[in-house]
Amino acid sequence: MPITVKEMRVLEINSCALGVSTRILMENAGSLTAKIIVDRLGRKGKAVIFAGKGGNAGDSFVVARQLAGYGYNVDVLLFYSINDITNKDTLDNLKILSTMDKTVRIFKSGTFALETVKADVLIDGLLGVGVKPPLREPIKSAIEMFNRSKGFKVAIDVPSGLNPDTGEIVGDCVRANLTVTFHDVKYGLLKAKEYAGEIVIVKIGIPPETALYVGPGNVIYEVPAKPKDAHKGMGGRVLVIGGSELYSGAPALSALASLKSGADLAFVAAPESVAYVISSYSPNLIVKKLPGVNLNVKALNELKAFINRVDTIVMGPGLGLADETKEAVIELIHEITKANKPMVLDADALKILAEHGRADLKGSTILTPHLREALMLLKSHRDVYSLNDRINVATEISKIYNAVVLLKGPVDIIVYNDSLKLNRTGNQGMSVGGTGDTLTGIAATLLARKINPFKAAYIAAFVNGVSGDLAYKELGERLTATDILNNIPIVFKSPLESYIETRNFSIISSK
Repeated sequence: MPITVKEMRVLEINSCALGVSTRILMENAGSLTAKIIVDRLGRKGKAVIFAGKGGNAGDSFVVARQLAGYGYNVDVLLFYSINDITNKDTLDNLKILSTMDKTVRIFKSGTFALETVKADVLIDGLLGVGVKPPLREPIKSAIEMFNRSKGFKVAIDVPSGLNPDTGEIVGDCVRANLTVTFHDVKYGLLKAKEYAGEIVIVKIGIPPETALYVGPGNVIYEVPAKPKDAHKGMGGRVLVIGGSELYSGAPALSALASLKSGADLAFVAAPESVAYVISSYSPNLIVKKLPGVNLNVKALNELKAFINRVDTIVMGPGLGLADETKEAVIELIHEITKANKPMVLDADALKILAEHGRADLKGSTILTPHLREALMLLKSHRDVYSLNDRINVATEISKIYNAVVLLKGPVDIIVYNDSLKLNRTGNQGMSVGGTGDTLTGIAATLLARKINPFKAAYIAAFVNGVSGDLAYKELGERLTATDILNNIPIVFKSPLESYIETRNFSIISSK
């Protein structure tokens, strides 16, 4: 099915995380393009490569090398200075071409006239999906030269000058006889076939698991950065409703995790029996004291006003299961849903919801049960053994409550209706108390950043797991939830590097 540029970038980064590097993908892309050309035009001829400076140029350098191997005489026209090429894979492939002085001629920028050329095949490696308006020199003149020239014209991935997502033309565009596009067709190609010509899709070795398992690419491309002119609050305002006489740490961990994830303000609303203790944990927390020993309906008016001041709400950490708390939680779920505020329900809030029964949470709520809590939500005592059993459990909950479900376990399962993601970060050391609270705080910040709940849930699972893996690498099984807190910003800043640092690849046998 069609794919956007952002979706493709996610898959490429996730491929790197699985050990399939961009160098491998570039080699596959160029080799398969060359094979298609040879199958169409034969094993000998003249080829001219029009090369830019990015990854598309790198693909074209592989095409040049492969065509030379098949018997073509190849000219490579560089429209940028070699010093302008910063993509390492592209530069490495150009260096290889520079050694092939018998079969490949390289013309540096400024050493050739922008005149019509004639060849058996002309290959567009100028921009690909990297087009940005307005079209500038030297690319503008290169596209004009390409279109004037004579020969069978092949675009690599996307004709240069075509917006791959919208199909719009940015100033001018290569007119190709054939476009070889990678992994899946880009939306823009389907809207601009007069520029793309025949479209051939080739698979370049991206593992299917890159789409099923959440990875660092999802963090890099699906979490928006704060704008440079951001003011207080634009990073998100998070309210954590939790705590009881026995449990002060859980809501504090959730709120602190939200701050470590980029929230600007983290509020904790807790009964007065525990509010002062929570405020002592960190000066970064804003703690609202509620009347009573436990959360109760007397606090509802204050909380309703608070709810309207924040972007998202976490409810459940450390709440307890007093009867007065149960009544208040059900009323709050109703009020938050009515206010169209996204929320995360965890721990005791899940138990209370399960006891209450069905509820329509309008697709804006994330539920984060472990398996026992999940079966409580289903009012089921079934045996659950396999991954598919757990997926079925999560899917049932999602449909009953109209909510995103993040079913925690050795492999986290994230579902919303029929959408599914898996997360395999995390480790046995994270069985310690508090790691679920850090998860809820991360998810809450992502919701506050206006990320849709399904994406917020699976990104939170990944970030929490890798943060725990970094802690485990340093501390082993003696890690605590506070150790995870300090790693959260590291993972957000460098998700690929953090993930690779914690991976111990082993051979997994199929049974």
